[in-house]
Amino acid sequence: MASKQMEEIQRKLAVLAYPRASAPAQSLLFAGVERYRLLEWLFFRLLGDRSPFTQQNWQGDSLDRDEENSRIQHLAEIANFLGITPSVDTEAIQGRGSYDERVELLRLIVDLVEASCYADNPEWSVDEQLAKDVQLVDSIAEKQAQIFSEECKLFPADVQIQSIYPLPDIAELELKLSEYTKKMSNLQQMVQELASKEIHPWTHMMEVPQLHGFGPAANRLLEAYNTLLKFLGNLRSLRDSYTAMAAGSLSNSSEPSSVTKIISDCESALTFLNNSLAILSTSVAREQGETL
Repeated sequence: MASKQMEEIQRKLAVLAYPRASAPAQSLLFAGVERYRLLEWLFFRLLGDRSPFTQQNWQGDSLDRDEENSRIQHLAEIANFLGITPSVDTEAIQGRGSYDERVELLRLIVDLVEASCYADNPEWSVDEQLAKDVQLVDSIAEKQAQIFSEECKLFPADVQIQSIYPLPDIAELELKLSEYTKKMSNLQQMVQELASKEIHPWTHMMEVPQLHGFGPAANRLLEAYNTLLKFLGNLRSLRDSYTAMAAGSLSNSSEPSSVTKIISDCESALTFLNNSLAILSTSVAREQGETL
């Protein structure tokens, strides 16, 4: 059965004036230069003059590996564009499946070319036919309530709603758009005036005057406080290390070490500084109140 179909395919290729229609059937069904040459000829017959693809000028009956891969990829992209394959399928170009499946794919492509060449109307155009089909569907959608009963839901809900409530006139939409544009322009102008007269002066006021005397002194005291705090932390770590080292010592002296005295003195100084900082903060607050 497949052999008879292949004979019919070659007969059609001869009628279509394919120059190598008499090539061996095996060479047309399996990967090779002969198959790629045939597919390219058939694809470009389907694409016509408006083809978005460029026909490659392959020379000779043999290809190196890179040239063959490039040619297969090119043909796979065209087959996908034409809808012959659902994706860019390089295996389909090389020939895939059983002998019958290979024959069936080739027969499909040849029949498409034959149909496009022997249409009833030689002036037939895909673009024109598509425009007519779209116009027909639009007409049916607009008059579906007159043509079909309510139980027959031919179109989605949004299409049906448009048929019941037709779209407004384009001129009316343009007029409303013009009105909204004017309102937005006026609103923009009002915002700009408000920004220039009210917001801009408020955001560009003079800098708040700094306190003299208490302010710099408080900053210096705060820096000294932070430095002392860091120093105490280091001393605490030193004390912990000293305690760990002295734990194993045989000395029974009850006198405090020099490090412990330093830490004790620093902690007393920190307490005094904290009290002084509290007094200074109260004085600053009172000074600010008198200034206001």
